[in-house]
Amino acid sequence: MNLAFSQRLTRPALLALGAVVLLAICFWPRSKDDSLNVPLGVEQAAIVTYSGPPVAVMPYKWGVAVNVRIAKVTERPGTRIYDVRYLVNRPGTFDLKDYLTAEDGGRLDGLPSFKFHGDPKLSKHLDARIQETEEAGVSVGGYYYLTLGTLGVLWIVWLLALIFYGRTKPAPSAIAPPEPTLAELLRPLLAQLEAGTLDAAAKAKLEMLLLRRWREELALTAAPMDTALDAISRSEKTGQPLRQLQHWLHHPASPVRREEIAAVIAPYTVEAHEPQAEAATPA
Repeated sequence: MNLAFSQRLTRPALLALGAVVLLAICFWPRSKDDSLNVPLGVEQAAIVTYSGPPVAVMPYKWGVAVNVRIAKVTERPGTRIYDVRYLVNRPGTFDLKDYLTAEDGGRLDGLPSFKFHGDPKLSKHLDARIQETEEAGVSVGGYYYLTLGTLGVLWIVWLLALIFYGRTKPAPSAIAPPEPTLAELLRPLLAQLEAGTLDAAAKAKLEMLLLRRWREELALTAAPMDTALDAISRSEKTGQPLRQLQHWLHHPASPVRREEIAAVIAPYTVEAHEPQAEAATPA
């Protein structure tokens, strides 16, 4: 009798206990997920305050789920405030501190956690929200653009008139006289030689002009001076006159007379178009 009574008493108690457990499971306060839902492909901002070593972003890797950059760092006594920007590329839950590191590559102890969840549902309605944004337009009345265009045309006309109106025509540039020919340069030197007034500077100029003339005759204008001088001394036409000139110029007791040098110079004082008879005859 007592056994049957205890069994009848136990069954309702178990049923009541099971109902209490079920209600506790259904209505027990759950820990709230502290992650932030963010749309994919839209840059977000987070403020991180940290008193440890300077913080840097992890090196970028291809295909990373979150792109992170530090937009600004504010120095405060004993701490730094970081304006961190991040962009989620695919769904999932991520922690911002996993993408940060110390500038020297060390660990960041005590860095606060900042979790966020990439939600593709938010991204689906993002375009619609942007399209619903009212376009702001500025209406300017009072013939503003017509007045502005007219003033621009008048300014251009005034500038062109200022530049070109009443401008005197530039005087024609004076034609530079032609350079004296070799014959014209040798004539006064020949006259000084015949008069016995040829000084050291004139002798040096005479030697230079004759060497120039002989280089042109032998087509040696592009050759170095030592090569040209050797060719002139070996030429049948210019070798003997060169030796006479150098002996007369550089040896004070030279037996070469100035009349002989004048005879060497005289043929070169006649222009190519002038008859040879006009050449000065040595004294």
